[in-house]
Amino acid sequence: MNQKLIIAGAIIIFAIGMYLGGSIIDMFRQPPEPSAETQTLIGSSAPIYQLKALDGVRESSDQWAGKVQIVNFWATWCPPCKREIPALMALQDQYSNQGLQVIGIALDNEQRAKDYAIENNINYAVLVGEKEASDISDQLGNDMGILPYTIIIDRQGKIRYIKYGEADQRTLEKEILPLL
Repeated sequence: MNQKLIIAGAIIIFAIGMYLGGSIIDMFRQPPEPSAETQTLIGSSAPIYQLKALDGVRESSDQWAGKVQIVNFWATWCPPCKREIPALMALQDQYSNQGLQVIGIALDNEQRAKDYAIENNINYAVLVGEKEASDISDQLGNDMGILPYTIIIDRQGKIRYIKYGEADQRTLEKEILPLL
């Protein structure tokens, strides 16, 4: 009798785990839409922030004023973040001469972010900070703390697009082209 109870319990635990696991996996595949509160940021002025660049010098976001900015929050431990970096690099290559600046903000250890950026020849500005970068992500509407998290800022410094989760090159290109 005890064996049957143990087997039945194991089956129930397995079934619950599969149900919850499937839900968790789906949640990461289908990131939520920005909340109503986050959506209210669209059209508002992006705050100016300062973070360390990979060379250790603090950089201010106001140096990119007048450019269309794709600001992407990422981490080296985040697979979807790493998958979208080639698309961000391609956009930087293709549109930088038209006024686009991609800024990657790593919510990560400074050395890990630096090593990853060098190893992958990231061709856009990379800033880094752990708690400080997380606070900036919050200020820019990431009320759920999801990575990757991407916003697009127009030439006037207004937030024009917000995306939780992985963004593809075609979507980002569609969003930036009217702003360039």
